[in-house]
Amino acid sequence: MKLNLAALVIVFAAGCGTDTSDPPITGDCTPGETMACECSPTSTGTMTCGADSTFGSCGQCSIPDPDPMKVNFQAQIVPIINKSCGTGVTGCHGRDAYGASLSQDCRGWLTMENVPLGAQFYSGPRNGQSTGCPDLPLYERLTQIDVWQCLTTSVAYVTPGDVSKSYIMNKLNGVNMCKESPSSPSDQMPPPQPPENPDPFVLSATDKALIQKWIEEGALNN
Repeated sequence: MKLNLAALVIVFAAGCGTDTSDPPITGDCTPGETMACECSPTSTGTMTCGADSTFGSCGQCSIPDPDPMKVNFQAQIVPIINKSCGTGVTGCHGRDAYGASLSQDCRGWLTMENVPLGAQFYSGPRNGQSTGCPDLPLYERLTQIDVWQCLTTSVAYVTPGDVSKSYIMNKLNGVNMCKESPSSPSDQMPPPQPPENPDPFVLSATDKALIQKWIEEGALNN
């Protein structure tokens, strides 16, 4: 009995010392290096090389497009806004003209820059000071904040699925526009220009139709 027990101990020890699995692969990347990866068949991400010179798991995964056949906000709508709405720092709808007002539910002159904005003033004597409002991405500013000129009614710039309740289309078409007061008219945007003096900011009929289609399809944040 003692011999059999000893034999089992020897066999077990020998088995523990034998590892037939492949060792971790090291030295195949530079620490800090990143590489694109596939999180799922419809989502891509990034993996980063660690201190042991091996890539970690796939992370920072993109949100799969729920319907690739529908208008894409980032790929199709944002470029139109960038081209036609003067979104540079000193443009017509740049951040310098934007002052979110806490007393008016964070309404303010709409900036169309595609970055989170709203938590501070970006020009004037209060430049850099807090507004008391949160930073919101462009999509949320369009869909969650009411139009500042329509103080007596609650009107959103974009109401997903409802063009008639999307003020941005009123502004693009120059119809049913609010006025802050009789002396503060609201103008069509971008301002129409005569054919002999074309303006690079003017939206084409195709661009307007694409924005309308995006809203009709539910104004996806894709």
